[in-house]
Amino acid sequence: MTLNREELIHPIFYLLFICAPIFGLTFDFLENLSENLLLLFLIINLFHLTHSVKLKGNEIISGIYMFPFGFIKIKKRLKLQDVKELVLHQNEKKYQEIRAVSSDNFIIIKTIANRIPAEEELEKIKIKIKSQKEIIQSFN
Repeated sequence: MTLNREELIHPIFYLLFICAPIFGLTFDFLENLSENLLLLFLIINLFHLTHSVKLKGNEIISGIYMFPFGFIKIKKRLKLQDVKELVLHQNEKKYQEIRAVSSDNFIIIKTIANRIPAEEELEKIKIKIKSQKEIIQSFN
């Protein structure tokens, strides 16, 4: 379950700098346009990198996520049973950060510019984490 996703490379740059040259080269090798478009679509999906915060099993995981493969680099992990509270914290740039806090560590789940939307998003995330905890407890 995804809590937050931020694009690392904007999709327009995928098209301009990654896919356009490859698409141009495929006209020399493939004669059918539908095959070229399918190849272009596969290339776009292959390089789809995001910074994601996800609930996986009994953990909150933050890292670099590549769509077809999963996490390619995990920055932080925090077990759900270690989460003491979910709080709003104002960072040095005056943005509101939604944080999952344990006794000795924290993960920034999402950063939002304004306080009122951040409070609404905090409530949504609390509901997601609470439901995930209940699912895990029902299996134990």
